[in-house]
Amino acid sequence: MQKKAKQEKQKRQKEMLKASGITLIALVVTLVVLLILAGVTINAVLGDNGIFSTAREAANKFNEAQQAEEEALENLVGQLDNILNDPGSSEDQTDPEKPEAPTPENSNGSFSSEKGVNTPKLVAGMTPVVWDGTANSGQGAWVEAESVDEWYNYKTTAVNGTQAKQWANAMTSDGSLWVWIPRYAYQIASGYHTNSTTGGTINIEFLQETTNTGATGKTIVEYNASTTNNYANFPNGYVVHPGFEYSSTASGLWVAKFEASQSDAGVNEADYANSTGGTSGVIKIQPGVNSWRNITIGEAYTKCLSYAGTTLGNTSLNSHLMKNTEWGACAYLSRSEYGKNEEIWINPNSNYITGQAGTGVSVSSTSTTYPYTNEQYGVQASTTGNIYGIYDMSGGSPEYTAAYIDNSYVKEPGTSGAASSNNRYEVGEALIKGANYTKNIYTDGTVIGSEDGGQENYDANKEKFGDAVYETSARIGTTRESWYQDTSAFPSIYTPFFIRGAGSPDGTGSGLFSFYVANSTIPNQRGFRPVLSPLP
Repeated sequence: MQKKAKQEKQKRQKEMLKASGITLIALVVTLVVLLILAGVTINAVLGDNGIFSTAREAANKFNEAQQAEEEALENLVGQLDNILNDPGSSEDQTDPEKPEAPTPENSNGSFSSEKGVNTPKLVAGMTPVVWDGTANSGQGAWVEAESVDEWYNYKTTAVNGTQAKQWANAMTSDGSLWVWIPRYAYQIASGYHTNSTTGGTINIEFLQETTNTGATGKTIVEYNASTTNNYANFPNGYVVHPGFEYSSTASGLWVAKFEASQSDAGVNEADYANSTGGTSGVIKIQPGVNSWRNITIGEAYTKCLSYAGTTLGNTSLNSHLMKNTEWGACAYLSRSEYGKNEEIWINPNSNYITGQAGTGVSVSSTSTTYPYTNEQYGVQASTTGNIYGIYDMSGGSPEYTAAYIDNSYVKEPGTSGAASSNNRYEVGEALIKGANYTKNIYTDGTVIGSEDGGQENYDANKEKFGDAVYETSARIGTTRESWYQDTSAFPSIYTPFFIRGAGSPDGTGSGLFSFYVANSTIPNQRGFRPVLSPLP
């Protein structure tokens, strides 16, 4: 009975489990799942990357950031305190690097690979200057250059804030202005020995110091009648320009920016002090004043030779009257891509005021002119087409150069081959007796003592080069046979001395490539220009 009751009880329990949908297997699975979930939860909370671990790491990083912020604030407070109490004492404060200023040490005629030319040679008493002017106003002043970068740029594009074709300018202790012409070789690529009305083509290779190695590394052959670079082959090759030879080879020249004037010159009456522009007898190179005229070639030669020692107190500058080859050095550089590369305008001022221009390229004598600072007209009379070039090389006063034909009228009276009666020797005696390196001497085209003619002398000197005479003209005569229709007249028997640039009344005949002669021994309105050769 009891056994049967027990069986009935077990039977009811099974039926109840079935009725509730729970089996033993399901129960086991449920327990397993619960255990797994519990493990995951515990790991998420207490594991290495769990909630507690992550929270602990975040707290550490917050503390580190807070500490770094406090240190930064302390440093800032310390720096501010240093600045307020001693602005110059902060160890953390560094001054920006200053640009290199021009000095005799870094501007000594050595070659600059960065600039591509020989550096302008500064000597004691010379100040490198740049034009500090108000844009498009023509107003300003020459101020000392603060850096080599801003001082000059002979490239054809602007560099480091400089203009393209910004030739170096300097001022000597007397207030005179000078322009640097770096030593170079040249090639007349077109227009050689022609009367081209548009000028020829001149290519330039700047040279490294006093060597014959070009800035691009090419070797230039010096002129020699036996080389391929003789006068007949210049269009096919470069030749070292002879204008940089004085008593030795110079790395460049300082050329007077304007025609010479007297130190006390001023814009006065046209006939001020007998048209000499002053009474001091002391050279000064300055704009806007009467040029020094009515002076003989011998006097101009002597004044220029003594200028460096007497006025500047520095004989190492080797001041002298500009030679024909030095005139050519300026003219050829101007006609290249590194200069204006077109005809420069005439200075047509009828009162012979320095640094002036008219309203067009060939305007003739007039009292209405514009100063060299004028951006529309004045700069057109510059060898660069900007304010940094050389002025008065076309028009102004006809300029003596230290050059002459070696005929009977430059022989000392009473000596063999000299003219029996001759006052040409008297006016040019100082030049004639001067050292050969201070002048250019041209060959007499006929037998000494006979009446030589200009054309014969011209033909006899066709091997002369670099002087902007034979190379840049077709012939001589009554017509204008030089580039740009500039005047071409060669010294002959009664007129042995050279004149360059022509004068303000000459109109089209004036120009860089003009060469002609004095028609008498009377100085008339002729002027001159000194050059400085700072030798090594």
